[in-house]
Amino acid sequence: MNQSKARKEIAALRDAALEDLAKTTDLQLRQEALEAGEDLGAIAAHMRAVMRGAAASVHRQRLVQAREQMEAQARAHVAPVARPTLGQIKQIIQTAFARNPALGLAYREGKNQPDDDWLSLYDDLVALGEIKTGDHER
Repeated sequence: MNQSKARKEIAALRDAALEDLAKTTDLQLRQEALEAGEDLGAIAAHMRAVMRGAAASVHRQRLVQAREQMEAQARAHVAPVARPTLGQIKQIIQTAFARNPALGLAYREGKNQPDDDWLSLYDDLVALGEIKTGDHER
């Protein structure tokens, strides 16, 4: 018997077993397990552990993918080479906040922002698409 034929037969047996299992009621499965001397509590605990492990594995994979995507985006994010003057940046940012009231900002310890914060905020708003760099040339 060649491997291809063996695989087809195994697949057919698996499909038949799954179909038979799907047709079996919970009560019948429980009765068969008890007759075979199986511990239903242990089976249930094992299945919970297997399912939790599978879910955790999927979550870990998604976390790795999200990290990779965020790192790729961070590498792709380059601050604008030619920014407007600091005074213009402040006006542009204030206009962006007036235009989109959904934008929010929290100040650290006070009322005034250092110049670096204004520049960083400008870069962030450009990256988010709230400020278009072509709209305000020097």
